[in-house]
Amino acid sequence: MTRTRIYLITQAVLCILLVFLLSVSAVTVYREGAARKAEHPLESIYTRENVAEKASPIAPLFFTAVGFLVAGLVLGIRDEKANKAVEDSELKRDLIAARVVKPSDAMRKARGEQKRLLVIGWGVFLLCMLPILFYIINPAHFPQDDLEGMIFGLVLVVLPWTVLGLGALAVCFRMRERCIIRETAAAQERLKEEKEAGVRPETKAVPISKSLVALQTALIAIAIGLIVVGVFNGSAQDVLYKAINICTECVGLG
Repeated sequence: MTRTRIYLITQAVLCILLVFLLSVSAVTVYREGAARKAEHPLESIYTRENVAEKASPIAPLFFTAVGFLVAGLVLGIRDEKANKAVEDSELKRDLIAARVVKPSDAMRKARGEQKRLLVIGWGVFLLCMLPILFYIINPAHFPQDDLEGMIFGLVLVVLPWTVLGLGALAVCFRMRERCIIRETAAAQERLKEEKEAGVRPETKAVPISKSLVALQTALIAIAIGLIVVGVFNGSAQDVLYKAINICTECVGLG
């Protein structure tokens, strides 16, 4: 690992930690101020003393992050890949695999792992969304007389489960990316073997899926049917009147 990469990772960690601590401090200041204001309505939620008390422990981290930023600017440290186009490994895999006449066992194994990782990632993400769904559909969690408590409780439920679900999804997609790279390498090796054996890929026309044609035909038929129904029940006339009113109001004639 190069020094530039270590610097960039350290700077990113400092920024994430700083944002997290500032967010926690802001929420704490607001909750304490709101509780104080409930007892003494004439007091302000935000006071200089309270903000300084919560911000002072974060000050060393803040100045450290600023120091890292200034040092990077002075030393000219930058991510060399920032201005480069992102390489689409999946597209590269598809282009190479399409030239292979008969996929190898390594290619099929890597493709199977990719499908399993995709199912696992989205499955874990959906499972993490279930507690949020159960919390939202419960009316007891949304009292009309305590808006702040409702929002705070919603954040406490939504944020952790969302972070957990997205984290699991990111890990599975990262592992899937490595499987795609392995499949690409296996496809290149297989293509080299077929080329040495004199095997040539056959050019075939890509058939149009019958299910896709049926779906398109059904959607077009439904659209035409809804248009006809709208014309006969007077909806088209209503839309025309509304369009006329909007246009005349916009130009000041209404």
